[in-house]
Amino acid sequence: MDLIYVSSSEAHSRSKASRIHGQPWDADLSMSDQSEIHAGITQDASGNNDGFLTVKVTLIESGIEIIPHATTKFNETGKELIFFTEPLNASEAPQAVILELTRADRRKFRATTKLYYLPNPRPTQSVTRIDSLYGGLRVRSNGQHWETVFPYSFYLSGAWLASDPGNLRKFKDLGFNILHIVPGGAGIGYDLDHLDAWFDEAEQLGLWIMFDMRWTYQNPGYVRIQVERYRTRRNMLLYYTADEPDGHEDGPIAALKSYALIKSLDPYHPVSLCLNCQNYHFQEYSTGTDIVLADVYPIGTNTSYSTEYQHSKLFGSSSSNGPLFTIGLYRTEQDYHRTPCNDTYGDCGCDNCITSSTSPALTNIPSRLDLWSLFRAQLGLPHKPIWSVPQAFTRQDFWTRTPSPQEIVAMTLLSLNHGAKGILMWVFPTADEIVGVASKLSQVVLARDGLSTFVLMAHAVIVPVPGVENVDAAMWRVGSRMMVTVVNAGREKVEGEVKLEFGDGAKIKGLKRNLWGRGGWKIESQNAAVRDGMDAQESWVFVVEVDGEDNDIATSRYELR
Repeated sequence: MDLIYVSSSEAHSRSKASRIHGQPWDADLSMSDQSEIHAGITQDASGNNDGFLTVKVTLIESGIEIIPHATTKFNETGKELIFFTEPLNASEAPQAVILELTRADRRKFRATTKLYYLPNPRPTQSVTRIDSLYGGLRVRSNGQHWETVFPYSFYLSGAWLASDPGNLRKFKDLGFNILHIVPGGAGIGYDLDHLDAWFDEAEQLGLWIMFDMRWTYQNPGYVRIQVERYRTRRNMLLYYTADEPDGHEDGPIAALKSYALIKSLDPYHPVSLCLNCQNYHFQEYSTGTDIVLADVYPIGTNTSYSTEYQHSKLFGSSSSNGPLFTIGLYRTEQDYHRTPCNDTYGDCGCDNCITSSTSPALTNIPSRLDLWSLFRAQLGLPHKPIWSVPQAFTRQDFWTRTPSPQEIVAMTLLSLNHGAKGILMWVFPTADEIVGVASKLSQVVLARDGLSTFVLMAHAVIVPVPGVENVDAAMWRVGSRMMVTVVNAGREKVEGEVKLEFGDGAKIKGLKRNLWGRGGWKIESQNAAVRDGMDAQESWVFVVEVDGEDNDIATSRYELR
């Protein structure tokens, strides 16, 4: 029997936070008063992926066809389909639509989804939407034009903020653009009067709010108080509910209930959460969010045996009468001190991470992000942006050393190479050398014609690096320019020639500029870049010019803040 796998996700025009009633479309969505929706198509069960399909999208309640006829083909993902908005009624409630695909043999396949077409918010209220195609955030505040925000910042200590009235400005001046204050553990977790003052100052400084409810997201009363208090702020970007709920074993239903409540109170801003584990009910936890953060902390930790949760620490040391407790097969004092970490047992600070001579610690970051992308594809889940939480704290607990500046850069670029659409480091304040390199990198990441412009306008494509282990490279092409990032994730220098193979269709005309690293790359035969060797954990970002349609990114409609 032939089958076609059809997936559809909640659509808010091309972006996942909706078109606003009565507002003209900007160039990001369409050149006319139209909207867009996405459909993901794979091949049929017989392996046929050559055929075309016709597409129709209908409002279920009224039966009105908002896309009477369009075409797509098998194995196509991210297809943009134009539809008109006149039949839609502005409402904070989603409108159900049905997507119908018809093959040449007239077989039909259907999927349902929800379309948000929101009424205008208050004039001073911000609106955030997710670009379902490239995963970026688009924000409109004060009724102004839409702008793209690439999150690049730290989780921030409220105690540090309170220690000096000038600290928030110092934080902004370092180049970061998101204010994510970590709440305390008592009650609602904040002094709301202090929080109001910080948020007022953040608005003046141009910092966006990522509002953290980690200790209260399971309390509907507290959630309601906080959302109703802050949802109309001009600089509200998004909410953050559960912090490592899989590690703490909060039930997945808690995040989903919180998500539903927040959306009922404020459909104008997305919701995020951070997962700690490689795969502990990934599907269930990721259902209760719009954005998933990954905190992979592989630096300076023993991934074979736990140094923190030893049996003697948990159950007491031996006495003259022998061990106080026994657990499982661990019956000698030596065994008490060697709690293993494996697929089913133990906590080493980096879930299922592998560190060896052939798998350096840094490779755990792309492995985690790739695995989550694979889960999403295999489970047929809607595409949701993934942000990365690089390890940027000093020595503590499981982690026997502080990451080096080179590792901070490498973790950031490896995350972007493998699909991350935001960077939020844990935690500030931290070591001066980490702050320094993160601040310097912000000038590359957030520049108007910088790294994030490419990341939010194209999909990363992994670049082969033949004959070299643990060198990770990716490219993003936008018009006549292509950005390339390269990271040596290994702990050793690479001797001899390193070659990046872009493919026969690259048609590179030449190097345009170097954004990060000590340069040294040369173009070879229009489809490759080469250099002589690289240091351990060294990174580069550079831009090349290619044959193709010109797109002046510096004057692009994607204006970054």
